[in-house]
Amino acid sequence: MSVACLFFGVSLHAQKTKGPNHLIKFDAAPIFVGEFMPYYEYIFNSKISAEIGVGFVTENYLMDFVQETNYAQSRIQKKGPAFSLSARYYPYRKGDLIYCSAAIKYRRYREAYEQYSIDGDIEEEIEFNQRIIPRIGLGYHYYFDQHFLLDLSANLGLAFEKEFQVVSSAPISNYFLHFGLGFKFVYVL
Repeated sequence: MSVACLFFGVSLHAQKTKGPNHLIKFDAAPIFVGEFMPYYEYIFNSKISAEIGVGFVTENYLMDFVQETNYAQSRIQKKGPAFSLSARYYPYRKGDLIYCSAAIKYRRYREAYEQYSIDGDIEEEIEFNQRIIPRIGLGYHYYFDQHFLLDLSANLGLAFEKEFQVVSSAPISNYFLHFGLGFKFVYVL
């Protein structure tokens, strides 16, 4: 009898905890800074998951709204790469309720500066603003049903910026405090 209890006890502990394993996401909040990126989250066990995002950036609309610019009209916005890698910890239930995260984000905004050469041809020089952003955050999952949810988050980190403009001879490096909000629409597979 004790062998049967031991067998059933082991089999009960071997069962998977309920909850999602695969989540597909799109973050609406970074659209204001020109970032368009889908995400995929894989939940390894009841507490730990990893999330990866790959996309692109266009123009930093929020920065353009806040800062006055006197750039010439000869600048053309180009798409640049954007990546995100994150580890998450769920303290209560698998993929549910609140979580803590540690992430790193990469964005590279690009502009082409066009001018006419002496020969009358158009020359193009690429300017860039590159940001590497390690950050930590807190988030909350709000479920509508078993397949759709909102992933709301707030993040704090340090942004390391490298900017190159045609008028400067070398890239200028800077760093600043970064605060980010996330508003991801999620589909659970």
